[in-house]
Amino acid sequence: MKKILLLCASSNSVRNFRQPLIKKLQNEGYQVGVCAFDEDNRELIEGLGVDFFCIPSHNRSLNPLHFIKQKRQYKQLIKDYQPDIVFTFVLKPNTLGVMAAHEVGIKEIYSMVEGAGDAFINKSLKWRLIKLVICSWYKQSFRHAKKVFFLNQDDLAEFVSLKLVSKDKCELIHGIGVDLVKFEQKPVKNDRTFLMIARMLKTKGVLNYCECARIVKRSYPDAVFNYLGAEGTLKLADIQEYIDDGNINYLGTTKDVRPYLEDCLMFMLPSHREGLPMSVMEAEAVGRGIIASDCVGCRDTVIDGYNGYLVPNGDASLMADKVIWAIENPQDAIKMCSNSRKFAEDNFDQEKINQQILDIIKLSDRGVDNE
Repeated sequence: MKKILLLCASSNSVRNFRQPLIKKLQNEGYQVGVCAFDEDNRELIEGLGVDFFCIPSHNRSLNPLHFIKQKRQYKQLIKDYQPDIVFTFVLKPNTLGVMAAHEVGIKEIYSMVEGAGDAFINKSLKWRLIKLVICSWYKQSFRHAKKVFFLNQDDLAEFVSLKLVSKDKCELIHGIGVDLVKFEQKPVKNDRTFLMIARMLKTKGVLNYCECARIVKRSYPDAVFNYLGAEGTLKLADIQEYIDDGNINYLGTTKDVRPYLEDCLMFMLPSHREGLPMSVMEAEAVGRGIIASDCVGCRDTVIDGYNGYLVPNGDASLMADKVIWAIENPQDAIKMCSNSRKFAEDNFDQEKINQQILDIIKLSDRGVDNE
């Protein structure tokens, strides 16, 4: 039985996003190991029949000594576990983990770029310097990867243009997919309710969403703008004025977004940059129209005018115009909702995407060029 070791970030990411892929690998006869930065979901993950390991890390730490220590820990884990295949996700596993696997002698290394991250969004001097370091890591590590999976065409093109990875190693997939049975299509109940789900980050466009709500409610005071998301770089105090004046309903966090998706007409994500937003894919699977920024990642989930609208990044006024259009044209908006479900079925079927990943690994494993 071949062993495959998945190097991930938080154990929550394994619980929320990796389980279907793990089951697919197990069904194909692989013994699966998972390494995460924390042990919060150890019991659940081991309950899947998975070998679980923890290498503690703060995902945003920039301490060089931490990097050296983490790479050394990855090397020791890989030596001890002796996997045939290492599959990495997110920045540190995609760089430190890949380099460690290569140094141990692993030949079958695969990586997934689920988003370029803050270094590719922020333009300050600090972040430009950080980007230079990160790019050098990617360039060094991806030399050793057999395949690198990208979730959107823009990230793939940028990484190739920056010479971080050779084009022949790149594979474009439609995100990690959605369970189309769990997230089944539901009829629209409230045609004046809108929803955003995202961490409270400036780069997610949370303040743009709040401003959009304020603009719309001047003309349509009965419109409802719900928001779900944990605090991040922004805190509750940063949006409190919008809550106090009734423009935003802050609903905290939840482990099941489906009731909230079913309660809205359109889902909104004014983000600055994404990999391929799971929140949008889930909203489309439930059958909800989308209003999102015309940015990397989001533009791969929306056909403008078909299943939603793309608006310029940071333009709360134009976003409000699209919301008002939906309020004034509910039947046309509901048609967009139906189109979203079809778009999800065509592009984001989790079963098809995981099979695509597995097929690429199996072909590469046999030394076959799948292109």
